Amino acid sequence: MMAAADAAPQVEAVLDGVGVAVYTTDATGHITFFNEAAATLWGRRPELGEQWCGSWRLYWPDGREMPHNQCPMATAILEDRPIRGAEAEVERPDGTRAVFLAYPTPLHDEDEKLVGAINVLVDVTERRKTEEALRSAAEALAASNMVKDEFLGLVSHELRTPVTTIFGNAHLLRSRAGRMATEETESMLADIADESNRLLSIIENLLLLTRLGAGSQPDLEPQLIAHITRIAVEAFRRHNPGREIRLTIDAGQMVVEADRGHLEMLLANLLTNALKYSPPDSAIEVLVDRDKDEARVTVLDRGIGIGDADASQLFSAFYRSDSAKMRASGLGIGLAVCQRIIDSLGGRIWARAREGGGTDAGFALPLAEVSPD
Repeated sequence: MMAAADAAPQVEAVLDGVGVAVYTTDATGHITFFNEAAATLWGRRPELGEQWCGSWRLYWPDGREMPHNQCPMATAILEDRPIRGAEAEVERPDGTRAVFLAYPTPLHDEDEKLVGAINVLVDVTERRKTEEALRSAAEALAASNMVKDEFLGLVSHELRTPVTTIFGNAHLLRSRAGRMATEETESMLADIADESNRLLSIIENLLLLTRLGAGSQPDLEPQLIAHITRIAVEAFRRHNPGREIRLTIDAGQMVVEADRGHLEMLLANLLTNALKYSPPDSAIEVLVDRDKDEARVTVLDRGIGIGDADASQLFSAFYRSDSAKMRASGLGIGLAVCQRIIDSLGGRIWARAREGGGTDAGFALPLAEVSPD
């Protein structure tokens, strides 16, 4: 403990035993006493006679450096008035920081002459951290609620359209059975089949997005990538007979470790995007080839391309560029599902502008080592 010669020993003992930082100065602001708690808060033991404050560096709440002659103790003495709960941040010589509230009070003699001041510094660092954590949690919760609301709005809109079509056509077929032309009946049944397929695709993508996001791992088995791609293309042709799809497969066996269902959904999503965002009279090209130790599948179209899309957000769930929104409806989960599938398989995925217009989208997976028979 350090004290001026005229300080009462019993008062010093009491202040030194207090668990909060306390120090005193004379009428000109020079330190006459400080307790151990003050030394701990400051991270140093100042010499008696230092002016205003024993801290190494001070900062205002907004982060600006605070001159010592503008600290709460200096203000209290210079203006001869007590200050209550002035916030500041101290930086210690070792680089650590602490936030405190200062309560400086001028001291007067019997003639009301200023003779010094006493300052109590309350360390609120942990409280501020807790408040910041609570604030961040509240902001995250608010953001989460906004995402949830947006998600529910998107899902309800995307589900309502196919459900309305299915319900309306089924109701008409039921109420007018036997009184409709064959062509009209077949058209309605085709609409029901198309919208049912669309509805199933939305649900499967949402379920897979949720499972992969929760850390679910796929069941990996050796798969012939050319065979899976051929099956996916043929299925897509059956559902979209009016669109030309050209499939080119390089010679040679290409085996990858993957989940077949995941691969089929990955290909279906890339083909669906090419279909939605390119003219109906343009061909979609699918290429399967080998590049060193990878098997690659590329889907090429002559559609709107990447356009105004934010490349960093392209594979994020529910992101859709303005040009994509103008072209077709959708949830914006297809590429996000593709990204998570690829991440689970240890591959890579891309979507970029195609030379001459359109989009070059695809993925690559490591080739599996095939043991000789």
